[in-house]
Amino acid sequence: MLYGMNVSGIYASYVDSKLIGIQAEEANLYVVRALRHVIQDVFAQLSATLVITVATGSWTIGKWFEHVLGDLVSTWSAVSVQMLHINHSPHVPGRKYCNLLLVDSYEGLRSTKIAEDNAGYDDHEYYFIFLQARDALIQRELQLILDHCLQHYWLHCNVMVQTAQVEVLIYTYYPYTAQRCQAAQPQLVNRFDGQRMLHAPMFPHKLQQLHQCPLSVVVWHSPPFVELNWDARAAKMRAAGFEIRLIEHLAQRLNFSLLLHNVTLETVASYQQNWGNGRPMGPLELLMKQHANLSVGNFRKTAGRNRILTSPVAHYYAPLVATVAVEHFRFGRLTLLHFPFQWCVWRTLLAALIIHWLIYMWRWRHMGLQVLELLLGVTLVRLPRCWLQRIVYAHWLYGSIPLRVVYQSLLFHFIRLQLFGTLPQSFEQLLERNFRGLCTTNILSMLREMPQVARNYDSFVGISSPFDEAVLDALHRSGNSRYFAITGIDSAHAHLSATNRRSSYHILTQYVNLQQVVIYMPKHSYFLEQFNDLLRRLDASGFIDFWRRAAFTEYSHRNTQLLQPEAQQEHENEQLSQLDGIYTLMGVLYALAILIFCAELLCHRLTKPATVQQLVKD
Repeated sequence: MLYGMNVSGIYASYVDSKLIGIQAEEANLYVVRALRHVIQDVFAQLSATLVITVATGSWTIGKWFEHVLGDLVSTWSAVSVQMLHINHSPHVPGRKYCNLLLVDSYEGLRSTKIAEDNAGYDDHEYYFIFLQARDALIQRELQLILDHCLQHYWLHCNVMVQTAQVEVLIYTYYPYTAQRCQAAQPQLVNRFDGQRMLHAPMFPHKLQQLHQCPLSVVVWHSPPFVELNWDARAAKMRAAGFEIRLIEHLAQRLNFSLLLHNVTLETVASYQQNWGNGRPMGPLELLMKQHANLSVGNFRKTAGRNRILTSPVAHYYAPLVATVAVEHFRFGRLTLLHFPFQWCVWRTLLAALIIHWLIYMWRWRHMGLQVLELLLGVTLVRLPRCWLQRIVYAHWLYGSIPLRVVYQSLLFHFIRLQLFGTLPQSFEQLLERNFRGLCTTNILSMLREMPQVARNYDSFVGISSPFDEAVLDALHRSGNSRYFAITGIDSAHAHLSATNRRSSYHILTQYVNLQQVVIYMPKHSYFLEQFNDLLRRLDASGFIDFWRRAAFTEYSHRNTQLLQPEAQQEHENEQLSQLDGIYTLMGVLYALAILIFCAELLCHRLTKPATVQQLVKD
């Protein structure tokens, strides 16, 4: 009995070492040739490195995988390989781009945690999964594995199986077909003939067209990028705008339909209130949870969003500019009085005035004020008898006449032109002059990452509205308060033109920031490569720029028609106030002239009797 037990143990050890009972050595070599073909002819052209991962729940299958890999790695040396054995080593984090996985079940694939390792990256990795299972279990495990690939957006996902007849078959899935949308139906795409695969390529292109499958697009009202209007006749929401036009073109090229998901909210406070604490999700959450495929509506690209979502190339660059009222830089009354002459002229004039005044104070002290009177153009009642005094009068009078003419002409000219001081070139200069910035709370959260904003964060005020027009209106209502607005340059030009305020505001030439507007999608989205290719073609052909300019022009024209009566009324009120000011000034001057004239008449009547009496006495 003891002898039998020893024979049984020796035989079991022999079976384990030779892997008798798994399959014949010829079948093993057949599998090795298939895997070597995948490594040398497929993965070697995709990347210089390869990650081979073994994950099984059976010790026997694990030993067989080790035997196959031993035969495999001894036949090539051109590719760098990272070998991972999940059952015997701790988890190794990090991205794994080209993957050869040897598993015996769906649970073995899950134990690799490779989905978590590659979750934070945008590009599509390559997964070639060798599933070794009994024929009766292959279809079930294959379906589970392909569903796993669909769930994690593994577009390049192939599964190789070996049947009892030593057939090596390659399966994959197409997420969008004429029969099914967003489904992982196993499809046989290749077969190994002993030397090579019968069909190429190994990873077929799966998104040439989407067979009118619906894609959920998260939108919100953000004109002119996205404009939502309710169609009463069709009883559904209609969308228009620059980005909707772009998405519709992409849908036409890839042959998919659009399913709009409106998440429009007016303020960030309502966003936080309505989309928090388990309530309906916002646009970013809808994408992260894979409840939506795309998101458009003037979504600016930020580092925080890039960590949780993916996006193709930017289709629009939105420069943020600072807009400030020019009234803050208008010359004051005192500044305007000395502005016609430069300081060197004023210094020369002051020196001449002092010299003439000293001469008069030395010779004719009681007539010292006549120096200032002559400079201001006041005529003399009688000429002095002294010829020296007359010469000084004539010199001073004729010398001051050109100065008075030039000064008055320039002064009236500058008043007519309404000159302003030097306008700022950057928003840092405005902050140095104690100005405060107005912007939407969304833009403020993005600008917070800028050092200039972080140092002066208290100098910025967020407006509870997602629209730049509300910020510009708030700036207009602020009056003489020292504020400036930070908005998109196209929105600023369009709104100021629509409200006839272009002449009252100055848009700084230096950009505050340059934001990229993108289409956001979930990580590993199927459409990244396709959208990148289409967007580059549209940008190179000029279609994107044409659509953008047309959308902003139409939006500006429509706003002009809507706001024209209000702007016209505001302009008329401004003109009336200016006329009232002119009439008031003229009335005050005429009243003052009448008072002076009456005073002269009164003085003449009071002094006339005394003059007559003096003549009678003489």
